[in-house]
Amino acid sequence: MANYEIRSELSVVEDGRWLKLQHPKGLFRARIRNIVRSDFSIPFLLSLHLTFEAPNLEEAAEVAEEQLVDCLSMLAFTTGSSFVRHRIRQIVDCTPGLQMRSCLMWGDSIGHEDPAPFLDQQITDSIDHLLTFDAPPVMRRAMRWYRMGINSAFLDDQFQCFWFALELIAISQKSSKKVPDQCPHCRSALYCETCKKHPVHKPYEKQGIRELIKNVDKDCDDATIEMLGKARNSLMHGATLREIEEELPNSREEIVDVLGKIVFMVLVNQFPKETFNEKVVFGSPSTYVHRTLTGVAHLQTVVPVDVDGEFDLSFSGTKISMVSDVSPQSARPTLLVMTLDQHKRLEHLCYEKGDHQEMCRRMIQHAETHGEQMTTVVLSTDMVRILDTMKRGDTGGWQDLFREILGDSKSDDSIG
Repeated sequence: MANYEIRSELSVVEDGRWLKLQHPKGLFRARIRNIVRSDFSIPFLLSLHLTFEAPNLEEAAEVAEEQLVDCLSMLAFTTGSSFVRHRIRQIVDCTPGLQMRSCLMWGDSIGHEDPAPFLDQQITDSIDHLLTFDAPPVMRRAMRWYRMGINSAFLDDQFQCFWFALELIAISQKSSKKVPDQCPHCRSALYCETCKKHPVHKPYEKQGIRELIKNVDKDCDDATIEMLGKARNSLMHGATLREIEEELPNSREEIVDVLGKIVFMVLVNQFPKETFNEKVVFGSPSTYVHRTLTGVAHLQTVVPVDVDGEFDLSFSGTKISMVSDVSPQSARPTLLVMTLDQHKRLEHLCYEKGDHQEMCRRMIQHAETHGEQMTTVVLSTDMVRILDTMKRGDTGGWQDLFREILGDSKSDDSIG
């Protein structure tokens, strides 16, 4: 039995009431009820318990995801409202007759996920400069799809949004010059033995897309273009990237990233070349895929039964959470340079009693040797504390050390 939390616009008509679903072939049973909120600043969620067959606990999560898709699809189909997986809480082995049951329990997410401190004056100046180009409507529509692809949390949706952006630009720029059909194996022009010539036609959309990709990325080979085309065709005919992943040379994540980077290059190339006579700064993500860090505990415990004879997955006595050792950060960290002796004194401060220990340990963890000097990264909240205590003129072991380091280092140098 898997315990899911579901985001939805709908609620069960009565709090505390379980609604039950039963697949006619016994593939799954589902129970749904409201998660009653006392704090209305958090989103409304439904609790969904899904009971299903799986070969073992290790494979149960993947089996549950497949059954959940069918369950949520039917809920959306019959109500016309959204039902989206928020998170999974537990999976419990429901084999009859067990006293101690094996469970997988997902930990609560880290209390905060810090943003990447990237926005600065260079970015806003670059935007001001790029806006001097009056982008045509087709380019603005393509940029909208590119943005929606970046925003989407689902790989299939990301791919399709990126493809729409690529297709819009390709169709708008498709040449009217006639081209020959190509051999599906060697890509050479096909020849008609009867007519004694190469038949030609206006470029198909697929050929226009291929030409556009080749124009912006000379290193993109035919195999990559074929892979993207196959993924697009599969999605447009109702398959998912997961279903065709084994047939493709790259993983689903890599396919989305390849297409996203191509679309970015296509959009950049829509600006006049003279636009880049001035310095323009862009961010280049290592991946477009959205990931969440979580922890899963495998434990054995007694699972109680509720009044309906079903397993009670509230687990009120057990809680697993992921705790960050730092406060939320939004500003850039600072790079400090110190001598080897100063670094040694900083290490000693990690073991000296006081509320500075954790701060000093964080700096030691990020310290690197560069010849006769050491560098370390100081989190923005730690740097604010250091500067505040210096402004007040506080004295002490760690205050005096940082006053000395900041006097010797280029403390204004920061890193992203």
